[in-house]
Amino acid sequence: MRYRRAHPVLHTLLPVTGPRFPTLAWPALLLAAWLPTTHAATPPTAGRFSFYGLAPAVAGLDRAKAEAALGQPLQPEPLPAARAASAAAGAAGAAACQHRLSPQQPGVRYTLTGDVITRIETRDTRYATVSGVHVGDTVTQAQKAYGKRLNSAPHPYFAQGKVLTVYSPDRKFALVMEANDQGRIITLRGGRLPEVGWLEGCS
Repeated sequence: MRYRRAHPVLHTLLPVTGPRFPTLAWPALLLAAWLPTTHAATPPTAGRFSFYGLAPAVAGLDRAKAEAALGQPLQPEPLPAARAASAAAGAAGAAACQHRLSPQQPGVRYTLTGDVITRIETRDTRYATVSGVHVGDTVTQAQKAYGKRLNSAPHPYFAQGKVLTVYSPDRKFALVMEANDQGRIITLRGGRLPEVGWLEGCS
């Protein structure tokens, strides 16, 4: 069972004491904060990266369902002129794999293979995994959060970097964290295997 995050109003009021806020308001606020949600269960927790990416538009959904979940269209990712020309020249490849963005989730990139979301990633420090590992955290923090479930491999683009992977129980999806030479997480992504394991969004 999933529970709502504490209401922002409650979070603001908790430190306040005195007669400013009526005592009778507290039971209602506490109840609102902890009532279970009535939405159908989804694999990830909203706002946090999991094996499936970032709710509500998770890996495995086609674009129409993802856009319905987000309540807005996914926007094509702006490309540098050179890449745009290359994509135009190879229209078939561009259609097979493309990157899109959602204004609702700034700093997050969706990769679609055909018309299906295969991975979701970010380099934005505002985002974290479901176990609380943020972009900018250390490899040690990731190891403490995931323990023996965390698989570590050398990062081919860094002398001391790491690619940290946590697999879903069915091993069809994975959460991937890339770390640089300073031992800091620089990328979070979740999605379908094998696509989520590629260092580039489109192989």
